[in-house]
Amino acid sequence: MTSLSRNILWATAVAAIALLPVGAASAVEKRYGLTSFEAIEVNADVVVEVTTRAPVGAVASGPQDALDRLSLESRDGRLVISQRQFAGDDKRGSSRGPVMVRVNAANLNSATLAGAGSLQIDQLKGQRAMVGLRGPGRLTVGRITADRLQVAMIGNGTMVLGGAAKAAQMTLSGAGAVEAGALAVDALISDSEGAGDHILRAVKSAAITSRGIGKVVVLGRPVCTVRNVGSGSVTCGSGK
Repeated sequence: MTSLSRNILWATAVAAIALLPVGAASAVEKRYGLTSFEAIEVNADVVVEVTTRAPVGAVASGPQDALDRLSLESRDGRLVISQRQFAGDDKRGSSRGPVMVRVNAANLNSATLAGAGSLQIDQLKGQRAMVGLRGPGRLTVGRITADRLQVAMIGNGTMVLGGAAKAAQMTLSGAGAVEAGALAVDALISDSEGAGDHILRAVKSAAITSRGIGKVVVLGRPVCTVRNVGSGSVTCGSGK
């Protein structure tokens, strides 16, 4: 092989390596064996997807450096997902890369997310159920089935809820948004403040208190009791 041919092959190989997706070679997978839990709490800026199926467990994927910091602890009926901090982390200027955590859960009735991550759950059910969001993250529950539901949100995140509940109490604060037009609540109580816009749905009754500048829309044809003490707007019983 001539020197020219070797140079051409070398240049071709370098170009091929440059075209590989960044981080593709560094992505790894880690599996977790978990005991049964009914509540999940995410305190890490990661993407979490929860599916109702057996066996209970979790699989995380992402850069090794990020997985080394990831903690999944199942104890006393609660799964807590968090990130460890190592010495010198405050001086690191670059991101360690995205982390995806896929979780299998048998029977979930409570979910909370804190931070800028996302938490997506296919279903949440129980006599009493709770959903909470703090920070700029995104929390989605496809189907809720509950007698009594408690919803709390603080910050500028987004919450998307579907399903049905006999009674629900919502406490909403900040610039975040609740998209719950697909969540049918027989008796709804909502107290909101801040700049957030919320879409809710009530079947029989709705007691709405608005203290901020945001907009609250309650779909359905409930009997409405509205207390609007802010500069925002409340529309209740639009029938859609």
